[in-house]
Amino acid sequence: MSTTTTHTVGQVVEVDPKTLTIGANVRLDTHPKAKEFTASIKARGVIEAITAHEDEDGTLVVQRGQRRTLAAAEVGTPSGTVPVRIVEPPEETDRIIDQMSENIHRTAMHESELRDGVEQLALLGVSAAQIAKRTAVKRETVKAALAVVGSDATRERMDSQGLTLAQAAALAEFEADDVATARLARSIEWGHPIDHAVQRLRDERAEREGLKAEAERLRAEGVPALDPDDCPAPGDLFRMRLDNLVTIEGEEVTNEQREGLPGLAVVVSLEWEYPNHDDEDEDEEQPEEAREVYVHTWVCTDPEAAGLRYRYQRDSRGPSPVAEADPAAAEAQAEAERQERRLVRENNAAWRSAETVRRQWLAGFVTRKTPPKGAEAVICEAMIIAPHSLTRAMQNSHAMLRSTLGSESELGDYRAVAAECATLSTQPATAKALTMRTLAAVLLAWEDSTDVHTWRNPSTWDRRVMAVMTGWGYEASEVEQLLTATDEDEEVA
Repeated sequence: MSTTTTHTVGQVVEVDPKTLTIGANVRLDTHPKAKEFTASIKARGVIEAITAHEDEDGTLVVQRGQRRTLAAAEVGTPSGTVPVRIVEPPEETDRIIDQMSENIHRTAMHESELRDGVEQLALLGVSAAQIAKRTAVKRETVKAALAVVGSDATRERMDSQGLTLAQAAALAEFEADDVATARLARSIEWGHPIDHAVQRLRDERAEREGLKAEAERLRAEGVPALDPDDCPAPGDLFRMRLDNLVTIEGEEVTNEQREGLPGLAVVVSLEWEYPNHDDEDEDEEQPEEAREVYVHTWVCTDPEAAGLRYRYQRDSRGPSPVAEADPAAAEAQAEAERQERRLVRENNAAWRSAETVRRQWLAGFVTRKTPPKGAEAVICEAMIIAPHSLTRAMQNSHAMLRSTLGSESELGDYRAVAAECATLSTQPATAKALTMRTLAAVLLAWEDSTDVHTWRNPSTWDRRVMAVMTGWGYEASEVEQLLTATDEDEEVA
């Protein structure tokens, strides 16, 4: 039988990837969903030559480089061709050994190497946006790498402690704050999700800046507001509140006595204001959520100079009636109430920070093309028990689903909203894609219903959704873990 030979062994030729035939390969999983890999092929082409041999009729059969070949055939390359190095047809034993060795001993690129590569490109004047585009590396990863290389100490810490790029970037962001970096180091050591730790620190920083701005505003109006950095510790501050102070004789402090009082000042704090749901209109589309408000508290920072003392303090010169009754019990009750308020405030703030991380995760998760394991069971359960979060989302035309998927329509624009919902419900797709779209509606309906009340009074459905999300890869924060740690004895919300 005659053979047709058109290529020379050792020759490197440029060919259309669609003309190549994939030969037998021990590697069956070609990772077709590797978006960054295919994006790189589309933008930069195939850099390392594919290895192929010529069969009897002249067709080039790929031996090594099947992922590159398949990706190039699917998305194309800038030149429309791929480089192929021609080799002798291998013996079957040699082919299997070579392919196994190539895949078994292949080592993934270390994040430190990626970091250094990004730095080298930046030094050559390539912008972060161009680095991301031309290397098909996520922009967030490029930004993290640039943040780390900007700090010699953090870079050294990443290399010596084996930190991930995300962990090192977090340390670089808060490098000037010793307290923050210590908290991050503990989170890393204890294996806590770094995203939650970073978001909490960012929110606390924003809160401090807001408190400072509010104090400055009050001072500009003539109110003696303390700078947040100069405020006494919470325990001491409680005993300095004017409503907790009396005269030495145990009398209430009058408004006249406040004038010219030594140490008189205002402390600015953030407190949670909860809506009265009993007064809400049942037809209201979006119930009011709890919100943080600035609270101005009058204090006396030098009670002794002002001739005042703590209300519940034992004093032979005239204790107040309340203290006279049982000062120890009064103080214990006051301390318990302070602890409860502190816990609520800390967990509320932690929930708000976790909400940012969770919604970012959900925004990426709902764009999956295939549903995760168990998705059908969650959808079935939601359809049958009809949790309030889902029925409300249906009444509101799935506002969060639409906004997450890029909607620009306002809720009041009924025609536009109806058109978007119609498109989402009728757009042709595979069975897997439709399942994923329905799951997205269920999850985002739940997310839209959550608030700071969720960690305090989680329903069975709250716990169910948080459990499946963590099962699908979401790393819950400590306050979110309270949902799955609670006994399942409540009615579905």
